[in-house]
Parts: sequence; structure tokens; C-alpha cells
Amino acid sequence: METSIQPPVSPHRRRAVLVAAVCAVVCLYLLSAAGHPPTTNPNELVRLELAVAMAMWTTVDIEDPARVYGLSEDVALREGRVLADKAPGLSFAAIPVVWISRVLIPEISGTELPQYWPLRHFATGLLVALGSALCCFFVAAGVRGFRPRDWVPLALITALTTPLWTYGTVFFGHAPAAVLIALAWILLLRPFNEVSPLHDRAAFLGGLSAGFAIVTEYPTVLLAAVVLATLIARRTPRRPIALAITGLVMGLLPMLAYHQAAFGSPWLTGYAFKADPGFQQIHTSGLSGVSLPTIEALRGVLIGFSRGLFFYSPVLLLAPVGLWIMRRRDGFRDAAPLTAAVILYVTFAAGFVDWQAGWCAAARHLVPAIPLLLIPTMVAMRQMAQRRSSLLLLTILVTLSAWRTWLSITISPFFPPELPRPLSQFVLPSLRDGVAAPNLVSSVTGISAIAVWIAAIGLTIALLVWSLDRTGRGSRSWIAAIAALTIAGQLAWFSWMSPPPDPRIEAIRAQLLARLGHTEAAAQIEVTLQSEEPPNRGGR
Repeated sequence: METSIQPPVSPHRRRAVLVAAVCAVVCLYLLSAAGHPPTTNPNELVRLELAVAMAMWTTVDIEDPARVYGLSEDVALREGRVLADKAPGLSFAAIPVVWISRVLIPEISGTELPQYWPLRHFATGLLVALGSALCCFFVAAGVRGFRPRDWVPLALITALTTPLWTYGTVFFGHAPAAVLIALAWILLLRPFNEVSPLHDRAAFLGGLSAGFAIVTEYPTVLLAAVVLATLIARRTPRRPIALAITGLVMGLLPMLAYHQAAFGSPWLTGYAFKADPGFQQIHTSGLSGVSLPTIEALRGVLIGFSRGLFFYSPVLLLAPVGLWIMRRRDGFRDAAPLTAAVILYVTFAAGFVDWQAGWCAAARHLVPAIPLLLIPTMVAMRQMAQRRSSLLLLTILVTLSAWRTWLSITISPFFPPELPRPLSQFVLPSLRDGVAAPNLVSSVTGISAIAVWIAAIGLTIALLVWSLDRTGRGSRSWIAAIAALTIAGQLAWFSWMSPPPDPRIEAIRAQLLARLGHTEAAAQIEVTLQSEEPPNRGGR
């Protein structure tokens, strides 16, 4: 096989490559910020309603915006008030966005509230998509030991092959919490950097990031605890530890004040006042809905076809390989805290009673830990790319991950748990029917949405082929051929694995398409189902 010889790259060209790579990833992450489906997602809805209530009326009661936007099932009730039951961090961050939107976005007729979907897309783009798109670049740049020519391709690969892309398109707290935890980890634990001391500013900012990660997604307290425990175990001087703790506490203060105002105590959350009886039952089981993990849940959140993190992103399977390389090269300094953090967070996700996490793609409860998995994954990718045989495996894993990540956003990232194989049972059949999610390009230009999404996967694969060529020792044409064969094989595998259409699954697909606004496709499925029903012959 022909190997590529990489010429030296000037600093000016390196900066141009970085800017182009960042712009490409940001554009792909922002592509989904369009459309006006007839139904809203309750998780997104309640976060935006809290932001609107605080921005416009300085109250935590969301009853007034709920009268206009709709009442989410993800609410808490206390003393006659309707309250958001989610961690408030993303809503806090959205307050300035609501203020700006009142100038930029038309109001709903008869109200002073900005229209919901433009506000949702604006807030998601600014607060979720941008940070998520930049996260992998920050992680790659913050890990000492990566050459400047290596970390941009590694960042591109990981940005386009993990659920960070999926959850960078929705107004959930998981991706922003992942960004904040990554920032805290890089600033405080400084992977592969044993020489320079922990500076005061980095210690404070790292603690502040960890604190606001908890405010944004409560379970990230587990990852913050690993960070602080590692600082203590490394015998970090008292001053940086004190500054990190000070930053952590300052980051937590807005949440504690919100809990006091909404739930009567800084230590009570909305989960204690769930309005929905089914959600009440979940969160009163075990310790706030968390008990010992089960084999079924472990399999489901890691490798299951519906929610498995490694099913959607097989490239993350390289993380244990990277940890092993890190252990051999540098001992336990960086490998041990990463291993502890990932195991602890997987245990939480598999121990959660509702481990399927409602309507979602991949295991959304594991998303905050993804940047930590990326560090050893990048180490393994860099090593594998240097040998032809392992580069073949790496190309296959990268292509599979990009393909499945792309499938998870082309129509909707919200898959009901009743679909055991959402990619093959919902996404691919709907794509064959010509259905795709509205996107910025199709909304502005009128080009077919499905054509834009096909162009998006084409751009994604081209970026990945370039990145693998830059990092590895294979020719670009050879890598592109392997990627094309991998996608063809994946389509054949999905086709072979998929049984004949199940009327129950097709009915769910029709309902989901109708919720997303694809009424013609939904109606066609219902007509087909009715034509296939056996005639009622009556009699005995």
C-alpha cells in the first residue's frame, strides 16, 4: 500500500487548517437548527420556559410561559406553583439569549413572548451547538504530547463520530455539562503535564467550570468528585486546591439559590416534587432513582441497538486501548483518574431506574463523560494510525461511528424506547420514503432536506478521510475506498438484520413522523397498514 509523506506545515497554514476545520464542524452542528415541528420535546420545553420566566418576570414559576408554549410533563408542583424539575444551569445561561431574542424574534400574537421555535433554535445554537463543536478541539489541544499537526485531525474525527454531535443539536444539559467537565479536567488535571505547576487562575476557573457543570447536569458531581480526589491524591499544594474549591462553591451558588426559591431548601431538587406519577415512582426508587446496576442496563447503555454508546460510536471502544497505552507510557497518573471517572459514571447510568432515558438517541446520561473517553481514544487513534493493519480497523470504526451519528440526527434525535432498533426500524425506512429533518440550508434555499443531509454525510466522510490521511500512513484514496465499503457493508447489514416490517413498529413510525410534522409520509404508512389488515369476515 502506498504511504503518504507529509511535508512540513508552516504556522500560517496550520492556523488556516484549524480555522477551516472548526468552521466545518460548527456548520455541521448548526445544520439542524431549523424547522417548526407541531410538537415540542418536554425536556427542552421546560428548560426554555424557566429561562423565559426568569428573564421576563424574574420568577421561577413557569406557569405563565407554559400557558403559551404548552405544559411540559417534566415539571414539579409545589405550593400551587408550576416549576421546572431539571437542573437549572442551561436555563440560567439562556436568560441573556431570551433578552436578545425579544429584539430579534417576532412575538407570538397577543403575548409578549418570542416565538418558540426560533427561540429554541437560537438558544440551542449559541449555548449548546457552538460549545459542543469546539469541545473536541479544546480537549485535543489541551492534551500535552500531541503534535500540532496531529491534534486538529484527531479533534475533527472525534467531533464527527460521537454523540456530542447528536446532543449538540438539542436544548438538553448533557452536552454543555460535558464541555464544562472537559474544561475543568484539562485545567485542573492537565493530562500528560507533570512539569508545570497548577496556576492559581487555572485552579479557580477549573473549579468554577466543575461547579457550573453540576448546576447544568446534577450527576456530574461524580466527575467533579474524581477531579478533586485526584488533586488531593497528587499532593497538590493547598493554595490551588483551595482556589479550585472556592471556584466550585461559587459555581454552585446560583443552583443553591434557585433551589431555595423554588423548593424551599438549597438541598432539595425538583425531583422531590415531580408532578407526573410515573416519574415520581422512578425518582423515589433507590437513591433518587439510582440503585445497583443490572446486566440488562449495562448492556443497554453500552452496546444495545437502542441506547448503546458503543453501538452509536464504536470508535470509543478504543478508549480502553488508549488507557493501556497511557498506563504503559506514563504510569497511573492520568490513566487512573480517567478509568475511575468512566467506571463511576457508567455505574450511575446503568444503575438509574430509567436507564433508557425516555426519548433519545444513544445513552444520554453518559454524554457528560464522553470528553473524558476522548482523551484515551485520541491516544489510541494516534498510535493505530501509524500501522497499516491497525489503520484499516481505525478507518472502519471511524466510518461506522460517523454513519450512525449522522443517522441519529437526519430525521430526529428523539427515539421512543418502544423502538428496539431505531436506526434500522425508523431512520432508514423513513429516509427511503424521502423524509429528512428540516435544516438551515433547506429552509433558506428551498433545496430538498434529504439532499442537504446527503451532502452533509459526504462532507463528513471527506473530512474524516482527510484527517485519517493526515494522522496515518495510508493513501487518501485507499482510506476513502475503505470508508465507502464500510458504509455499503453497514447498509447491507442493516438490511439483513431487519425483519419484514412489523405493523406495530410501523404504527409507531407513523406516529413519530406525524409528531415531527411529516404528515404525508405518516398518512402513507397508515394507508399501507390498513390495506394489509385482514378483512373482517364476521360470523362465528
